[in-house]
Amino acid sequence: MSPTDRAWAEIDLNALRQNLLICQNKADVAALWPVLKANAYGHGAIECARICQELNVPLIGVGDSSEALQLRNAGIHTRLLILGTAIDSEMASILEYDIEVGVHSEVRIQELGAIAKARNKKLGVHLKIDTGMGRLGIRPEAISRIIKALRNNPLLELLGVMSHFASSSGSNASFTEEQNMLFLQAIDEIRCSLPDAKFTCHIANSAALFTNVTPLGDAVRTGIAMFGMLPSNLAQHQLRPVLSLRTQIAFFKDVPANTPVGYDSTWVSHTACRIATIPIGYNDGVPFRLGLSGNSQVLVRGKRCPIIGHVSMDYCTIDVSHVKDAGIGDMVTIIGTDGNEHITAQDVADQADTIAYEICCRIGSRVSRRYVDSSVTQKPLEHAYKS
Repeated sequence: MSPTDRAWAEIDLNALRQNLLICQNKADVAALWPVLKANAYGHGAIECARICQELNVPLIGVGDSSEALQLRNAGIHTRLLILGTAIDSEMASILEYDIEVGVHSEVRIQELGAIAKARNKKLGVHLKIDTGMGRLGIRPEAISRIIKALRNNPLLELLGVMSHFASSSGSNASFTEEQNMLFLQAIDEIRCSLPDAKFTCHIANSAALFTNVTPLGDAVRTGIAMFGMLPSNLAQHQLRPVLSLRTQIAFFKDVPANTPVGYDSTWVSHTACRIATIPIGYNDGVPFRLGLSGNSQVLVRGKRCPIIGHVSMDYCTIDVSHVKDAGIGDMVTIIGTDGNEHITAQDVADQADTIAYEICCRIGSRVSRRYVDSSVTQKPLEHAYKS
């Protein structure tokens, strides 16, 4: 029977559970705060948040206010933290749904304080310190001024102090230790100035967790690791890939030798061959560069088949000459396992000269998500809560 979808991503929810447990075991007493920004790195934020909530994680991080409100509207009651931008027009809803917000400047503190005062409601905030990433966040030398601003806005409740490591190599990069030192110094200054404040310190990410950065802080913001991936230079630690990307064969064409295929006729058949067209392209997340590398492959009936010609917006073409029993509707695997063969998101990223994060995040809206769940019951995560 042919698949019912043009293209689809299979999301293994049990693999997600197991990865979260592995991450929690690595984090030890630090709380695990999964980050589900960018639609959970392309995996589907709502379903992934439900798994996190089922496992009793204490907080979920998101990229912006629209992502936070999407999860609240879907019934997620776990604490939510906006790590990036909070849109002023959505602040009333953020306050209504008790969503926490990252703050990165004195001006932003004053703006949020005024909004909270106008609605007479407390807003939980996490102060972001720039220890070397150079994006959002206050420089350590500005801490005293920021503390004064927080004192002048009593409806802003300091729930966390955070920073962001600049390297994806964790402790393998010398700059990571320098950033951690600056962060700990900032924490000490804030605690001295606000002795009664109870806040969570968080800077560690997936790379920090799996390269044993110490100290980890009170919480670890786990992102890509929970989906079974790590930066390519780090070991995988029994993490299981959560996502597979698949499509189906839509059309066959037998072509003679010296036949060009695709835009700009960059690929020309050397001998007679059988070409299959598959309905997935760069609009769906298949990188355009795969058609340029000359050795990118997909899986059909457990066999590797090369991508030929340029990847188009809606289609790719593959050579299936050696798959004698291939038929219309046969499943084609871009990422995942078929038989004894396996292609990872990192494999695709290497061919496209990018990172695995981008491969998953760019999977388009036309690609349906199919959630596979082989687990019936699972105990909650066990960790020590810190304030």
